[in-house]
Amino acid sequence: MALARAKRVTVQEWTLAVRSGAAIPIPTPVGIDFETFYTSSYSVSQMGNVAYTHDRRFNAWAVSVTDGARTCVCLPAEFPWGTIAGREWVSHNREFDEAVFLRLVELGTVPRDVRPVRWFCSAALCAYLQLPRELAGAAKAVLGVTVDKGARERAKGRDREPDLFGHSAEDEAYAATDAEAALALWLELERYWPEHERRLFDLTCQMGHYGVAVDWGYVEANLAELNETVEGLSRALPWSPALSIPRFEEACVALGTPPPRSTSATDPEFQDWAHENQRSEAVTWARHMQRIRSANRTAKVLEGMQARRMPDDRPYSAGPTAGRPTRSRRMVYELKYFGASTGRWAGGGGLNMQNYNRKPAEGVDLRRCLVAPPGFVLAVVDYSQIESRVLLFLAGDVATLEMFRANPEADAYEIHARATMGYSEAEPLREFCDRTAAGIRQLAKARVLGLGFGCGARRFVEVAKVMAGLTIGEAESERIVREFRESNPKIVTLWQNLNDACASRDGGNYVLPLPCTQVNPELKRFLVYRGVLAKKDGITCTVGGDRITVYGGLLAENWTQATARDVLASAWLRCEAAGYRPVLSVHDELVFEVPEASAEEDLRRIVEIMEMPVPWAPGLPLRADGTLCAVYGK
Repeated sequence: MALARAKRVTVQEWTLAVRSGAAIPIPTPVGIDFETFYTSSYSVSQMGNVAYTHDRRFNAWAVSVTDGARTCVCLPAEFPWGTIAGREWVSHNREFDEAVFLRLVELGTVPRDVRPVRWFCSAALCAYLQLPRELAGAAKAVLGVTVDKGARERAKGRDREPDLFGHSAEDEAYAATDAEAALALWLELERYWPEHERRLFDLTCQMGHYGVAVDWGYVEANLAELNETVEGLSRALPWSPALSIPRFEEACVALGTPPPRSTSATDPEFQDWAHENQRSEAVTWARHMQRIRSANRTAKVLEGMQARRMPDDRPYSAGPTAGRPTRSRRMVYELKYFGASTGRWAGGGGLNMQNYNRKPAEGVDLRRCLVAPPGFVLAVVDYSQIESRVLLFLAGDVATLEMFRANPEADAYEIHARATMGYSEAEPLREFCDRTAAGIRQLAKARVLGLGFGCGARRFVEVAKVMAGLTIGEAESERIVREFRESNPKIVTLWQNLNDACASRDGGNYVLPLPCTQVNPELKRFLVYRGVLAKKDGITCTVGGDRITVYGGLLAENWTQATARDVLASAWLRCEAAGYRPVLSVHDELVFEVPEASAEEDLRRIVEIMEMPVPWAPGLPLRADGTLCAVYGK
């Protein structure tokens, strides 16, 4: 489908067309796109939608509205908003355009009684179909149209003038094209986006709008301490700026110490250098630089949280239940629906809520910042080792899955040890290892986490160290990898089958249906690998706009993660139907705020809902672990 160029019309012409009935009938959505002021230091990608639109520098320079036949580009204050009130709207990245729109309503630029009946997102739709999320890539892939973003780049940093980019024909055409492309993409593809996935997108957005409660005192106190740490460590270095690598190298030479190739604490070359020069002051300097970087990273997260703090007078957009705390205690955030090709959610808006480490950094526990509001507790529920279970399900390893059902309290590492490593004691594996100091469980952990998706011997040396704290040599690693593959023939067969199936699509697309689609085609869930090229040295294909190398183990990993995502998505929808809406989702975990008075019963019920068998995955044993806490992660 090519992008039909709509007729450019003035505000008066648009209004006249609507009044005369010449506009496209109401059932057809209208495309809408805002253009706003931004700079290198002031952008939505850094600040998130709410902080960006509430900044003093915020200015919407233009709005483009199209019904497919005609397009109007003008200042937001000039557009006749009543002509599209109560209609369906479409934007590419709805969350941004909606944030701009709501801010303009707050400022009185747009009438308060104007709302769409529903607002769709063509970017989320494209992400679901594993097409490029960004507009230019999606328009090229689907419509065969090149969207020139040059005008947008040239507008960067332009002061808040009262006109639209100088009203040049090029600028107006650019502004119009974004709205037209969003509408065209929606009309071409929307039938492929199931309603339950649209619901998940809406729930994801509403969850971020509602936000999470934050201990702002903890945030402010730790931010001050981090700044003091950075200042103190910087003063201890005999050069400025503190993180200047050239100045550090010059100081090393002056000491007679050869500078390291890297100052990263995790780089093996740095570790060797630090050991060889442990008596040199240069090592202390390098450690100071590492701590400054760590403190700066953590401080940036805390500052990002402060920037997203909700004002008390901002109305809820997500329809909260009664009894919630004032908004000033909460923080909005963004979670990207279908942030990965597998469908899993990802961090967005410049603050990655999916990446809060479980261990403190520079004495700051970022998870500790998130708390239960007064009168509530957090119910944190996650699927226990779901990827291990899903992999066995996809591989058809019925015998091992039966061991999960027969031993519901056993973890995946114990099951693996019993199924493939010869562990046969009646005693639970964890207790046996604690009593005897045996390393069976740690090795089983390394095998489960590291070898299920085709990891080789050289890589497993690193995986065993990072994931299980085991130090093994390459020869031992080769033996472990060989034994794993010999004792897990169904998983190895899965790798080979997927690899062969993908290679057989040389020159075409490899479409891998998810289990939910195999049972119910209406669910329409596939992994799509486009433009497969099978060569002697490997297979490459395009995923989400990027060309990558794939192999059987990676395909198995994608399939496993996508299926695990669908399990969580199903549970999310069931929880919502039962009246439980999460305030946060992290990987295979959902976090709820539940009233203190009913917390125990609510947790029991949520766990029960999440452990319900999935109709499209018969035989997949699920286990959900839940806990109640006042502070996230505690």
